[in-house]
Amino acid sequence: PAPQFGFLPLITGTLWVSFFAILFALPFGLSVAVYMSEVADHRTRSFLKPVIELLSGIPSVVYGFFGLIVIVPLIQKVFNLPVGETGLAGSIVLAIMALPTIITVSEDAMRNCPRAMREASLALGATRWQTIYTVVMPFSISGITSGVVLGIGRAIGETMAVLMVTGNAAVIPTTILEPLRTIPATIAAELGEAPAGGAHYEALFLLGVVLFFITMLINFSVEYISSRTNK
Repeated sequence: PAPQFGFLPLITGTLWVSFFAILFALPFGLSVAVYMSEVADHRTRSFLKPVIELLSGIPSVVYGFFGLIVIVPLIQKVFNLPVGETGLAGSIVLAIMALPTIITVSEDAMRNCPRAMREASLALGATRWQTIYTVVMPFSISGITSGVVLGIGRAIGETMAVLMVTGNAAVIPTTILEPLRTIPATIAAELGEAPAGGAHYEALFLLGVVLFFITMLINFSVEYISSRTNK
């Protein structure tokens, strides 16, 4: 019989994991960026910034190993699941991996806010937190959005960490506590077994094309946001 392939479960799993990863990473990353830009003193900032940037250089397999020995057993125990390799584990690992990008880009955008705007807000009687909420963040919203979109791109294109902790079940997930499979993990797991030129190989190649267009759409979004900032 002729082989049949479908990529709807893979696209659903990729978007599902990426959505929850950004949902977890955005509040924490934005909070750290606000702290480093507006609250922390120079000594604390000079210590935290290299440490956060160093996190982005850690290989993804190390994050995956950390998720496999720490996050997966914890999720299995807390939610009383038969297996801990779920979409939630992948989302948490991807959130940790996306944090350095979100924090670094957002913090740089907030520090570019003119000092005169901060002083004018304080001179009108606003508190420091009112100034951050009503002046600094609206001024830096384009840079913050760019950081979030770049974090989404990191989450969508990640391979090894997701391959290790999500369970690799090619089914359409209904909850985040079910195993799933993403497009990059599928390509990495099956390309070595697919004969060159066969239907399986061509299906995996098509998955790569779909992932390329998704990533290109994200990059165009960043360029559009950056152009609005320049204007």
